[in-house]
Formats: sequence, C-alpha cells, structure tokens
Amino acid sequence: MIRLWKININKFNDSMVKLVLLDLDDTLLDTNMNRFLPHYFKALGEKLKDFLPPEEMIGLILKATRYMMNNRREDTTNKQAFDDIFYNELSVAPDIIDPVIEEFYEKDFPRLKIYVNKIPLTRLFVEYLFLKKMQVVIATNPLFPLRAIEHRLEWAGISDFPFKLITAYENSHFSKPNPFYYKEILDKCSAEPQYAVMIGDDEENDILPANETGIRTFRITNEDNYIYSEKGTLQQCFDWLKTIL
Repeated sequence: MIRLWKININKFNDSMVKLVLLDLDDTLLDTNMNRFLPHYFKALGEKLKDFLPPEEMIGLILKATRYMMNNRREDTTNKQAFDDIFYNELSVAPDIIDPVIEEFYEKDFPRLKIYVNKIPLTRLFVEYLFLKKMQVVIATNPLFPLRAIEHRLEWAGISDFPFKLITAYENSHFSKPNPFYYKEILDKCSAEPQYAVMIGDDEENDILPANETGIRTFRITNEDNYIYSEKGTLQQCFDWLKTIL
C-alpha cells in the first residue's frame, strides 16, 4: 500500500539526508532523447519486422507506452500495462516474440552507445554519494526494461555501484511525472521524504512531482532564473551536496 505523506518541507534538515534519487538521462548521461529515440525505434522496428512492418510496430509500441504512462493501478506494473496493449493488438504469442526482444536488448541495443556521450564528472559524483554512505536510487523514468537501463548505466560509467534501487518497467507501477512514482520509491526504500533529495534535469518529470511528494530537489539546468528548486550544473550540484551531506 503506497503511503501519502503530509509533511512541512520547510522543516527539512540537511543533516537528515539519507536517500539520493538520481535521474539518468541528461543528468548522469548525455543522452538527448530527441537524438537517441529515433535511432532506438529504427533499430527496434527493424528487429521486429517479421512480426509487423517497422512503422506499424513503432506505432504499436508508442501506443502501448502511452497506455503504460497513464497506468494508475498500483497492483499493475508498467510492464504489465504495456503488455496489455502490445500483445493483445499484436496477436503474437509472447513465447514467440519475447526471445527476439530479449536478443535486441542484449545484442542490438548496446550499439546505440554511439549516440550518447559520457559526462566526465558522473562517476566521481556517484562515488561521493556512496562515500557519504547514502542510499542511492537510479530514478530514471521506468519506461524501459531493466536491461536497457543497465546498458545506459554502463555507458555512463557507473554500472558497478550497488544502487539501492533502479526503477524499470518491470519493478515500477507508476512513471514520471506521476507523484506516486516518487512515493513508491520512498516506500521501497523505507524512507520519508524529508530524508531524500531528487536530482534531475527535467522540471515536469523530476522537479515538480518530487516537490509535490515532499522531496527536496536540485535541477540540472543552465537557467539562471529557475525558482522551483536548487539549480545549476552537475558540478554546482556536487558542490551543493558537499554542504549538506
């Protein structure tokens, strides 16, 4: 049962921070989804072309993804919500297509690494959090299989850290920007929001819903006049964390 929190975030105490939530794409890894996703969908459509023409397959995947993002049932994982649409409309048995999808994420997905860039500071940044004995969560929007996220963590140079949780579509029941996504993380980590910090680049997905949950936030941005959270570059975030951890 996901708990709702009623707290006064003005009572947030820096010394109480125990849990750090980290967005992945364009926070720890220079992904640029507008650049990455077209190559991803092209490769996936090509891989699954024996089941449906690539354009139709991509359309079905996007439809199932939208349905998954709108999932509000806490007894249904994102994967289950996706599968409800995907397999029903595809009319192909999972045991036939699943091995092909698994092969895609093992062998084809890693080739997409050429479309992202490592951020040099990322590893030192994450190392510091573990040095300070933080519980660290990779709070990436759980719309991908865990295997795809593990590859992106490898591209970022941080796949070897013992993260408390990596949110993926197999283990999450909500997605960003739903505040219940953040509440679910808190429950899984047995943490209250005043003990947590969320760091991410996207206002709609990372900052506002985390704030609504009562979690303190830092937005990775170059916007000088941003007022809804702490803000700055990853280096400035690093410097800020050193003052509160």
